[in-house]
Amino acid sequence: MTKKAFTIYKIITVIVVGFVTSVSINNGNWYLPVAFLVTAWVSLFVLKNRVNEVMVDERDYKLAGKASMHAMTTYEVLAVIFGLILYISQKDNMILFSIGSTLLYSACILMIIYSILFKIYERKDERD
Repeated sequence: MTKKAFTIYKIITVIVVGFVTSVSINNGNWYLPVAFLVTAWVSLFVLKNRVNEVMVDERDYKLAGKASMHAMTTYEVLAVIFGLILYISQKDNMILFSIGSTLLYSACILMIIYSILFKIYERKDERD
């Protein structure tokens, strides 16, 4: 199978999963979208293994690392700014106070996860 054919199958799968999910949730069925999503994931995994061309290379991983680092940094800065604004100025409104707390905790958890994974990959890189 070619990379182009796999991309077409992937797009069709996303369209079908989106349609099934929206119709099922609209009808109050939560089990069908989960089952369909798992089935689509497994079928795409099988199809990806049948592709004869190179799907990704080192440059793609490097670009993904840069993009994820910038996305994470942007989210952390914005979450801390808006979280502090909501946390400090809206102590009377519990909904906005809760949203601010959630933003601050999510930024904190993201930094902790990043630190842990960085140390794990650093040790793994030293062994290689």
